[in-house]
Amino acid sequence: MSKGNFSAGSVSAEIIAADVYRDYLTIQKTNTTQIALGLGEPAVAGEGIQLINIDSSVELHGALARSAIYAIGNGGTGTWQGGQVTFRPGPYAA
Repeated sequence: MSKGNFSAGSVSAEIIAADVYRDYLTIQKTNTTQIALGLGEPAVAGEGIQLINIDSSVELHGALARSAIYAIGNGGTGTWQGGQVTFRPGPYAA
């Protein structure tokens, strides 16, 4: 299992390398800047999977989890974790 952080710039860049042994991958956005993801291909702004809100996440399984992941996002930041992860938000403070 592996993990890491990433930042998405104004040009599509690989944020997570392909891994033929990875079966699960969770990606979470950690700031308010919108990020577009490309799964196995370069990301294009406004296309593909869009992580819009802070703490938005996507979970990938199988072949997509094994592919290289690309991002574009003018300063968007995030974190990722290989392995099966289930996220459940806690109670919100008023």
